[in-house]
Amino acid sequence: MQADTRDGTRGRDSVLGYRMGTELTAVASFGERNAPGRLVQLSLEHMTLHLDAHALPPLPGQVASVVLGQGERWATSLDAEVMEVRGARPEVSLRFVSPPLDAGRRIVSVLEALRDNGLLLPPETRPVWKERIDRPERVARICEALAGRQARGVARGADGRRVGVSAVSFDALADRMEWRLEDGPMPPGPLTLEVFGYSSVVHASVMDARQEGERVVMSVPTELVRYRHRWLRRAPPSSPCVLSFDHPLWPQVHVRRPVLDLSYEGLAFMTEPDEDLLYPGLRQPVLEVAMEGLPPVRLRAEVRNISSTAAGRRCGMSVRPLDAEGARAWRALVEAQMHPSTRVEGDWSEATWKLLEGSGYFGLPGKSPEDFTEERPWFDATQERLEGRTRLGYRVVRPAGESLEATLSVVKPFEGTWMAHQLARQHVPGMRSSAREALRDIYLRGYEPTQVDPDVKWLIAFCEASVRWVRFTKFDFARWYEHTGQACLVPFRLMEAEVERDWVLPPDVEVAEPTDAERARFFQELERTRPVAYREALDLVPERFELSRVSTRWKEAGLDRARALRVARVDGKPVAVAVFESAQPGLNLFNVLDGVRVVTLVDDARPEVQRAMLALLGHAAQWYRALGRRVFVHYVESTCVEYVEQAALADLGDGRLWVISASLLPEFLEHLCEATTPRSGA
Repeated sequence: MQADTRDGTRGRDSVLGYRMGTELTAVASFGERNAPGRLVQLSLEHMTLHLDAHALPPLPGQVASVVLGQGERWATSLDAEVMEVRGARPEVSLRFVSPPLDAGRRIVSVLEALRDNGLLLPPETRPVWKERIDRPERVARICEALAGRQARGVARGADGRRVGVSAVSFDALADRMEWRLEDGPMPPGPLTLEVFGYSSVVHASVMDARQEGERVVMSVPTELVRYRHRWLRRAPPSSPCVLSFDHPLWPQVHVRRPVLDLSYEGLAFMTEPDEDLLYPGLRQPVLEVAMEGLPPVRLRAEVRNISSTAAGRRCGMSVRPLDAEGARAWRALVEAQMHPSTRVEGDWSEATWKLLEGSGYFGLPGKSPEDFTEERPWFDATQERLEGRTRLGYRVVRPAGESLEATLSVVKPFEGTWMAHQLARQHVPGMRSSAREALRDIYLRGYEPTQVDPDVKWLIAFCEASVRWVRFTKFDFARWYEHTGQACLVPFRLMEAEVERDWVLPPDVEVAEPTDAERARFFQELERTRPVAYREALDLVPERFELSRVSTRWKEAGLDRARALRVARVDGKPVAVAVFESAQPGLNLFNVLDGVRVVTLVDDARPEVQRAMLALLGHAAQWYRALGRRVFVHYVESTCVEYVEQAALADLGDGRLWVISASLLPEFLEHLCEATTPRSGA
């Protein structure tokens, strides 16, 4: 979000008001000297004037009197002050001094007339994301989702004419899509389609469109281009929501409007320009947003754009809470509006446990529901400690009467990494929503808040490899972006070890804390053998390896987080290094953060390396025993696994560590919404 600086207009005039797309004249008088010129930029508090070549430039701080004009139409003279002078043929930036309200309304009427004639140049908005999509299976998924939700868009013809359209059907076998014409006949081709997605606009070039009645029939595009103009999705309120404020220049002007859409960092509403007197760049020191059932929230705001729509003028604002308490209140209001079917607050432990039992969550290979009985008190206590600490972790639930239909937990176990875990869903009799809708809602509610964490860099999940839903959503997405280094999908075999069993340790293996040289070699081997996304997301880098900041934050919440490094030596030479890691008991019922990773420093097929890895597991049992743990897990990533058989670990099945950069999260959520959209005709 743009910083909230308040140093006059310096640094702001590039986005303050409107740039002129026509020859609009103005005259600035500096004492006895008149300086005519061309108006470059105009708002109700500021203007930029390009003086004629022969005009003498004024000095910053000099007072002026300004008269605006277009042809013979002149507005009232306005008092101004010179803020900045730029260039040899100077552009002069002036700030109006206490402009009267009637003058402000006249300026608005001039601006709106210019807008109606297409002569205003609104602030340029560049996409924060542009992506060409040409994988046939991915293009097909997007087109199917557009048809499934009857997405709306615009078809532009070769002559510039445009007509509204909405997606009707998609047939992959027939290579055919159909679109309904909303407000006129199809313009002459070739066409350019612009269709609104979850939080982006999808463009496609169409060469073979033909009109059949009130529909346009076309082949499925071979390539799509996706543009995104903001990182955060905005959604319409789910219940009445109203904003209000007093105008910062004219306090007697009180604005009160229904909210059209909102997000964590912005909102929009329909404005009446001659009443509200708004323009791009206007800073609003205090704005209040209210909805029934919650106290009003006070925010700072800045007008980012005013655009023309069929319904009138739409004003978009960026918003920012005034303080930490306001930030919590604003987050609660936004989430209540954007995610009405899910909850985070409240005591849902009993209902969540029943959901986990009923959904089969405890049925991982090698496990039964009885194995988790001892974990229940820890599970409840840990969730109670997380309550209200949403910057550290939270649990999302989707209520269905007195039961729960779905749940997902989200936690921040590393410095810049959020982890989603403990996803479960069950069918609840009488519920009209589909499984896709429930999963979409629970994922959006879980992932979207992580976008406003200023430290977020990565998203991870430890996934069971055989679940079709996970393969279709997470695995496919990671593979699309692995080549960029912003994602990875690392296979492992999840094994579980009991701490209190008898561990027979190889007598020729020494296990100890590594020396500085051994530690450096460990990081070198990690860099050689593991993807950068893996190392960065798991804090397996020298500067963050100790988890000092993470463990401090967890400790403040009464939660444990620890990590240790051990080296195994044979004949005095290091052959393998293990990372021991622990988290608060009950945080994850499969103990995915109470895990051991082993990195071999030489060929893992050598017998002494296998013995070394076995010794490291035995010492891990001692480490976890000292922490009061009953079991720990081991992520088997080696190719030779004889040591696992000797250790007699319980096999919990194949898994994948899923990692994506936080910069890809909007794309992942878009993909998720496409994957959960009902098929057209369903």
